Amino acid sequence: MSADLEDLLRQALHQRADGIVPNQPEWEDLLAPPAPGPPARRQRLWLVVATAAMAVLLPFLVVRYVTRISHVNVNGGPGSAGPEASTASLTSGPPDAPLPAGFVPASVTRISLRVEWVLGTSPCGAGRCSTLARSRDSGATWHSILVPGPLINPDSSGVSRVRFANANDGWLFGPEVWATHDGGTSWHQVTALGGPVTTLEAAAGTVWSLVGPSQGGATDGVSATVYAAPVATDDFKPVGPDAVVTSAGISLHGKVGFTATPDGTILALAAGGLDKRGEPCNVGSLAALAAAGDNDVVAVCAGDPGAGSSTKTLLLSHDGGRTWSTAGTAPRGGQVAGLGAASTHTFIVAAVSGASYFYRTSDGGRTWTTVFTDSEAGAPITDLGFTDPSHGVAVLPSMPNPELLVSSDAGVTWKAQPFKP
Repeated sequence: MSADLEDLLRQALHQRADGIVPNQPEWEDLLAPPAPGPPARRQRLWLVVATAAMAVLLPFLVVRYVTRISHVNVNGGPGSAGPEASTASLTSGPPDAPLPAGFVPASVTRISLRVEWVLGTSPCGAGRCSTLARSRDSGATWHSILVPGPLINPDSSGVSRVRFANANDGWLFGPEVWATHDGGTSWHQVTALGGPVTTLEAAAGTVWSLVGPSQGGATDGVSATVYAAPVATDDFKPVGPDAVVTSAGISLHGKVGFTATPDGTILALAAGGLDKRGEPCNVGSLAALAAAGDNDVVAVCAGDPGAGSSTKTLLLSHDGGRTWSTAGTAPRGGQVAGLGAASTHTFIVAAVSGASYFYRTSDGGRTWTTVFTDSEAGAPITDLGFTDPSHGVAVLPSMPNPELLVSSDAGVTWKAQPFKP
């Protein structure tokens, strides 16, 4: 093969690889037999050409694919691969153990469409024990990972949520923080934060947390301090002053992140501090926030509450939260319980009252459809977010049957995830 042709093939490969996103076909799908098509002679010719090209290009394709692994930030939209992904993704963590029957979910995190963890509980003697479940095949089968001994009893446990940045670095938190840097093989408590952790999210090589003031081990529910650390360390440092809204949490999209002050002013997260942006809610209060893109932020302002309902106004910013425009109003039923951004124009607003609802818009807030209703729920919805523009997750902690809800069509339909061993 001539040098010119090889260079052209390499350039074409790099252009294609740079566009790979998490919902690209897996290798198993790419290796499936081709559908009936061209005559045999043309198929043989195609096979010869493809084999020759792959012999040259396969090493480059494998390297590029491995370094593009992405992960989800389930509290406000998709994350993106950080510098740690190329090495951490190769670590398998502890061996699989059987998942006990009767497992119920409480919190979910994904690092790809195939690999995810769910923190929950399972029957244990006369009561229930904290259980961490892991799937490596898109939820088809599940296995358990040992949690630290002090966390076994969920009634006195210091954690309620789970996040992983990659296959190595993960956290159990709320209000305590326990970290692993070997994929869950071992865990240790992070004690340097000095207060209860209400929110923790990771993307692009950094883990961010909101730490509330200690008041007998509980947060006041209003103010907190932003801390950050490289995902592979426990070296958390404060990056801003007190007084950020814990209910709005932290929303990340790759290297872009946002939170807000108690008066509803948007704050952009940066290693050197917090940058004040605009204030979306002229009427009502900021109820939910999500980063939808590198410069796109979406907010829900809630007002006029009454009889299990409220006005839910969606506002959009296309300049990193500096200026805002009203996009539309979601249905009134329920109080705002979450916001997920599948893309810059497709959003899910979760709401709860005596029932739970998902309201969806695919045109930036102009029109809305109720895509999910659970009349037996009404409990707070957690971990609503999207791994990519098609695949979403949320935990519905309704009693007596909490469920992990999953969507593979950008939030049009939702179904309960079975936990098969």
